[in-house]
Amino acid sequence: MLTKQWFLTEGVSWVVKLVYQSPELEKVVADLVNSVNAVGEYEGIKQGFKAAQDLVRPAEEVPGYDSGAQDALDAAIKAFDELQISVLGKVADLVDKPLPVIQQRSKLPIVEEDDDITPV
Repeated sequence: MLTKQWFLTEGVSWVVKLVYQSPELEKVVADLVNSVNAVGEYEGIKQGFKAAQDLVRPAEEVPGYDSGAQDALDAAIKAFDELQISVLGKVADLVDKPLPVIQQRSKLPIVEEDDDITPV
């Protein structure tokens, strides 16, 4: 009973915090935001040049012009859809451990230095 109580009062919060702070989630969200911004800037530049009758220079020479922005956004969306949060597996490994072990583990970093995760 204590294990369930701890899990419901503190454990869920711990897992959500781990997911929120996970390098995998941080990277895909950053890539998604950057890609959305790039597509917006690209589309604005493209529409501006369509509206202009007298082009002073080619659109490709305008700062911020990025014809590959849509491809980057598509890749970022795909990465977000396929996101795997590695810390959830580490938490799941604790399922058969006694409550004191789980509580102790929740106070330590779940990602160790030797884990194969690229920080962003």
